Amino acid sequence: MQHSRKRWGLEVLAALAWCLVTLATDRLFFRYDWRTPAFFVYKALFVLAALAVIHGAVTLVEKLRRRDDFAVRWLQWALPYLAVTLVVLVIVWPGCWGSDDLDVLQLARTLEPSAWQHFLTSAAFILSLMFLPMPGGIVLIQTLLIAGAVGCFLAAAETLAREKMPRAPARGWFALLYIPFLLPPVLLHDMQPFRATWSTWCELFAVFLLVWWYLGGRPVGKKQLAAFTVLGILTAAWRSENIYYVAAFPVLLAFLVHKKLLRAAAAVLCAVVIAGGTLAANAYTNRLMGGGWAYQQVALCYQAAALVQDADPQADAEALASIDKFFDVDTCRAQSTLHGPALRAAVCRIGGDVTQEDWSACTKAIVRLALKYPGSLLRERLGVFLNTVHQNQTESNQKIVFAATVLVYTDDPAAMRDNQKDFLYNSIGAWPVNQTLRQDFIMSLSYRTEFLGGLPAATWWMLPSFGLLAAAILVLLVRRRWMLFFAAGALAARIPLVFLTAPDTYFMYYLSPYMAGYILTAVAIVYGVLRRQKNKQERGIVS
Repeated sequence: MQHSRKRWGLEVLAALAWCLVTLATDRLFFRYDWRTPAFFVYKALFVLAALAVIHGAVTLVEKLRRRDDFAVRWLQWALPYLAVTLVVLVIVWPGCWGSDDLDVLQLARTLEPSAWQHFLTSAAFILSLMFLPMPGGIVLIQTLLIAGAVGCFLAAAETLAREKMPRAPARGWFALLYIPFLLPPVLLHDMQPFRATWSTWCELFAVFLLVWWYLGGRPVGKKQLAAFTVLGILTAAWRSENIYYVAAFPVLLAFLVHKKLLRAAAAVLCAVVIAGGTLAANAYTNRLMGGGWAYQQVALCYQAAALVQDADPQADAEALASIDKFFDVDTCRAQSTLHGPALRAAVCRIGGDVTQEDWSACTKAIVRLALKYPGSLLRERLGVFLNTVHQNQTESNQKIVFAATVLVYTDDPAAMRDNQKDFLYNSIGAWPVNQTLRQDFIMSLSYRTEFLGGLPAATWWMLPSFGLLAAAILVLLVRRRWMLFFAAGALAARIPLVFLTAPDTYFMYYLSPYMAGYILTAVAIVYGVLRRQKNKQERGIVS
């Protein structure tokens, strides 16, 4: 106990010393005023993050010295994936930066939050930049965290298999689990410091932890539950469509309670803290945006425009009047051929003397019209959905985003945006190692349909993954594997929610169910092979 307290004391001192060092290194990127409350908040958060890094590193070294089985497996599986992604990062250095990312980065210099991209994104940027004060440092830290998560996935799979089988299985089969994480859409999103990437990996890892604990059959400790609670808040709060996890996590925690791996009181406390933290985070973001409807207005723009075009001006006059406060009804009717950002720019009324009650009336009017003209809503939603899932065939917005990351370096300086100039000329390491190689790599994996016979382009087609995810859920239902059924269902629940609310045809909206479909398929293949080997071993047949 005394040794543990001494070690903790040294780790805290090391974290504080690291924080003092950042007061000098921050000058390489930041332009903040240290007298603001934000400075002290972020420095306190940095101390906690630095303490977590130091404690984690010390603990890992200790476990490796003891030859802890799981720690060794984690390192063995994480390092190959990290090596691959680091090579990709060097090629696309300093990552795939879009316009929204540059906005968040520019505000981060003065510790200001980006309301539109959620303040959690700004917090992730600022803390990462305090560790590595350059734009590429954010992507590097993101890459390290993702590699750690992938290593944990594979190490857990191997550990569970070894515990269930009489003889240790061949490790080569577990390498199949790398495949979902090496698909071109996944690799490129991992190189993009956008909140969709951070949110997706938080979601996947949070669900994985619950499943791992359940299948492992070991009691969940206080530190584990505390870490999951923080991860749960990040998952449910970082993107608005993930709010359903406030209800999904208690259901999954209940399975741990039923299996006596977690006390009921602890599960309830965890669920309450996740719900409270999520609501508080969303309330703060809404306050930053000046109103809770600002983001929702964008999400409902396409649906409102389609319904207005089919509504009866006389019979639906009351509903149209409520909608007109936020969406220009006359423009919706006159410009019926518009779509995408052009439609939003034309019909969305920004600002004005409106209240939360006005927005509530507007959403109720949209619901009434949707119930009255369901065909209009379904036609519009299907159009957005099909243009999203068929991204292997269309010049989708998401592919254009990745292609546009090339233009960051090729635009005429006179035409560059302020955030673009700030990124290029006021940051360390903002330029690619090889601009031509970077451009060819990004364009080949995202935009060109003829590269490698169209194989990378085919991976952007989402429907196969969604079909595999649906098949996995059906199999789990038939076999009554209820914990796994609800876990897979939680990942799939995003699909109908995004279908109803997606403001555009971005691949990133469906990134987690897209990955989940292929992850579950890879797991099913490995499970089938190992189960066959286990049966042979039990019958005394040497494979």
